[in-house]
Amino acid sequence: MTRVSRIARYDEWRATRFFPGLDGVRAVAALLVVLHHARTHRLWGALEGWNGVTLFFVLSGFLITTLALREEDEHGALRWRAFVVRRCFRIVPVYVASLALYTVLMFSIGFGGSHRAAFAHALPWYLSPFPEVPFFTRTHIVFSLAWSLGIEEKFYLLWPLLPFVLLRKRVRARIALALLVALAAQLPLAITGGGRAVAPYSALLVGCLLALALHHRSAFRFAARLGSTWGLAVAVALLVAVHAATHVIGVTAAGYRVSSALYYLPYSGAAALVLAAVALQARGSGILSWRPMRFVGRVSYPLYLTHPLGLGFAALAVAPGGAAAELAYLALGVTLSLGLAWALHRLVERPLIAIGKRQATRIRPEIARGPALAPA
Repeated sequence: MTRVSRIARYDEWRATRFFPGLDGVRAVAALLVVLHHARTHRLWGALEGWNGVTLFFVLSGFLITTLALREEDEHGALRWRAFVVRRCFRIVPVYVASLALYTVLMFSIGFGGSHRAAFAHALPWYLSPFPEVPFFTRTHIVFSLAWSLGIEEKFYLLWPLLPFVLLRKRVRARIALALLVALAAQLPLAITGGGRAVAPYSALLVGCLLALALHHRSAFRFAARLGSTWGLAVAVALLVAVHAATHVIGVTAAGYRVSSALYYLPYSGAAALVLAAVALQARGSGILSWRPMRFVGRVSYPLYLTHPLGLGFAALAVAPGGAAAELAYLALGVTLSLGLAWALHRLVERPLIAIGKRQATRIRPEIARGPALAPA
């Protein structure tokens, strides 16, 4: 376990450029999703891996807003076009490579054969700015997990533009915008039960609100208490309670996780408290900075997109059976998934991120050096 030193003062927070524990949070979120798509078994079925996606959303909103706030302070303004370029080179190459891999396997060796027709029908959507459409309009098909990328892409485009360009340095207006949109995103679910493709934006905006709070000196004094051992314990206990409630209610009410207005804000709020405690390096959070956890966190994006392939090949190798067989299947599936994710990370993700950073510096060379925070 890595030893961490608590961040208790505002100046320390503003000077911190890297939060290693957040890689561990990303790893937890990714592994929850992997377990969600694994063959159902009582040993991990109750973990409700769907929550991993929501945790990803809160983390993304927090990191993106923190990056933007730090860049604004250092350079006077967020370089929005440079930001978009960096995001595109970070997200699109791995996404396209993963989609190409699925396509080749589907139409060459028949991987996921029963889904082939639905996959072919959805392919134009996966190549469009709206890859979430197949997920919210059809039953589960291969690569339907791309829905979350559609949500995040539009968030990355609009959120930095609205508060950091149109509402530049207007702190109260930014907070009001985030609160109003987060609440409004839940209205369709609360009133009609519809709007499932809109509700996840509230999780992203809860992460944004956390970043805005920690950036404000007065609010930081209150939030800093989360950086204590007790603060972390309370935050984790609350998240576990909400996580457990998701499972209990999900068992008794079909579709609860994606179709209830009672889900996103409570879970996102609890997740935000944990993120704050980890970012403030509370004692006890060092396990999230452990090298294996950070490794999984670094490859979490390609892992998220391609783990169904690893699990699928593991299912071919290990037949369903008792606990021993299912654990062997899961171990093989996770190992294959991590290997594929690492390969994509080294061959596609890292090189293209570097190219994106170089391209971004050409937009405004005089303020090219931004804050060295961990990428979202």
